[in-house]
Parts: sequence; C-alpha cells; structure tokens
Amino acid sequence: MMRFKQLRCSFGRKKDSEVLKLVAGPRVYICDACVAIATEIMNDPPSNDNAPVVRLSMWRKVSLRVRRSIRGGHTQRIGFPSAS
Repeated sequence: MMRFKQLRCSFGRKKDSEVLKLVAGPRVYICDACVAIATEIMNDPPSNDNAPVVRLSMWRKVSLRVRRSIRGGHTQRIGFPSAS
C-alpha cells in the first residue's frame, strides 16, 4: 500500500487541511497566511530608528515574524542574538 506524505507549509508548518491555499515551489510549500505575513513585511517601510547591530537575513526576518504570529508572542532562539 502506498502512503502519501501530508503536505505542510514550510514556514508556518500548518497542514494543508488547516489552510485555504498551499502554493508549491521547488521542494517548499507556503500557505496563504504566510504569504500575507511576507507581503506585510515587504510593504512595511523600513524604520531606521532602531537599526539592529546584527543584521538579520530576510529569511530569518520572515521566519521570526511567522513564528511570532503563530504563537502569538515573541520568540528568541537560544544561541542567536536577539533582533532588538
């Protein structure tokens, strides 16, 4: 018997049954909620008031924003400097 792999958003880790749309890319998937968050980040003008000492990559910024919105709070990974 062949088993099918459950598709998930590569960013927010939501199952395909938990989202409205799941867009496939090369070995990655992104859900409509993560696209909305990424669009918000891209459309938000940068503020130079509190420029971070350590510049985070765009990938890290997106993944941090997704984690915060999913969990409803702020997260900080052990071993990495905080963005603030």
